[in-house]
Amino acid sequence: MADEKNAALSDELMGQASGGSMDIDPYGYVCEGTVVRGPGKSNDRPVYNVEGDNGKGYWASWGYRSVLKAGDRVQVIHDDDGSYVLEPIPD
Repeated sequence: MADEKNAALSDELMGQASGGSMDIDPYGYVCEGTVVRGPGKSNDRPVYNVEGDNGKGYWASWGYRSVLKAGDRVQVIHDDDGSYVLEPIPD
């Protein structure tokens, strides 16, 4: 009975619990993604929630005058300061 209540621990969960292997994106281009919602505001820049094509969710800022809407496609960039920014997808 007790075994049924125990959660299976994966290597990823164990690594995160022990301060080991965390899933950190490299700096620079990460993936393309789809805007889910936004904009919110952070440091006078609009911030959007984006679902990356890699299966991860991101909160990232948009430095352009245009306003993104749900369903818009963008690039997700991991900036040197640890934040995420959005860029248009080149034609």
